[in-house]
Amino acid sequence: MSEENNPFADWSELVHKAVYSIDGKKIGFLQKILSDYMLVGRGLVILTKFFVPKSLVESVSNKGIRLRITAYEVNSRYSYAKMREFLPNYVTLPRQSVEHRIFYDRFQTLRYSITRNRLAAGIASLSGVLFLFSGYKATLTIYNLIQQETVANMAREYWMAILVPVGILAFLSQLGGFTVLTGAGLFAANRVNLGKFFVSIGAGQGLFTVSLHLVLELLSGRIGIQYNYITWLTTSAAGLGVLFAVVSQSVSKGKDESIAVKAFKFVLKRQKNRPKNIKKKLGSEEKTPSKKVNGDERPVEE
Repeated sequence: MSEENNPFADWSELVHKAVYSIDGKKIGFLQKILSDYMLVGRGLVILTKFFVPKSLVESVSNKGIRLRITAYEVNSRYSYAKMREFLPNYVTLPRQSVEHRIFYDRFQTLRYSITRNRLAAGIASLSGVLFLFSGYKATLTIYNLIQQETVANMAREYWMAILVPVGILAFLSQLGGFTVLTGAGLFAANRVNLGKFFVSIGAGQGLFTVSLHLVLELLSGRIGIQYNYITWLTTSAAGLGVLFAVVSQSVSKGKDESIAVKAFKFVLKRQKNRPKNIKKKLGSEEKTPSKKVNGDERPVEE
């Protein structure tokens, strides 16, 4: 196997990949390489570490690193408790590289592990519960505006294509906490983009909207009054629900483009192709109609 095609040629390229046992169970993710061992970690509240020999790696794929031993063997032979004394004594490693680093290890887990989406699911669930408790529902102003503009400016044949989806979104926004809880479930299932969509619809506000509210409060001078947007956001159940909803969207991490980006690209593509379609249509209309007379094509007289 050439070095270009050998996944083990540079072990540093495998850092942060998920690690699985031969029986398909996820062990954690590769945090770093320590001599002939892989430091594999998982957990946000309870930290779990394994020091697995590199020689036990069977293969590497897009899914992650596959070991040639079972999850039981990993837990029973290569856990932190069993290896913490062995490694510094028998392998030339500094003891601090083996010990737990309380904050850094949790940060690494949050950054690279699937726990990040589970954390987002927990935060979104808290947001949904707060919305249900407070009876919060997103405002319908934007949906009503879209409906009014559609009826006023669009041809009747296009009404259903626009008003039906807008009506469905308005209905979901009025479910409030239930819609956000649906988004939380999607975060837990790693359907991040769809989860963000449901959370934003249920909350009715996103990072941009919250930031805009804060800027307007500062510019208008309302920031100095007793009951302002920041007070509502940080002290009321509904405000905290909005805050947690925004945080959950920021914490979650998906692989594909968001639904908003896909929709924006679709609109741009339609706008780009529109002049070509218009030119093609005009070109066909400018052609003079003709008919064949004795094998010769002659223009039709109007």
